[in-house]
Amino acid sequence: MPVKPEVPADLLVQVPISDRRAETYRDLAVLATEHLNSAQLANAKIGALAEVLGPQ
Repeated sequence: MPVKPEVPADLLVQVPISDRRAETYRDLAVLATEHLNSAQLANAKIGALAEVLGPQ
């Protein structure tokens, strides 16, 4: 019988993507930083899920 691994709930929550509207160069820089942070968090969650699931 297959065993279902226990995945922490926080790893299953979607990473929010900013809906900020860029009107200035500063806004663009802030938006780029927000998107980078979202991507880094998503990648960290993927890495954590890989550890929970183990080698495939």
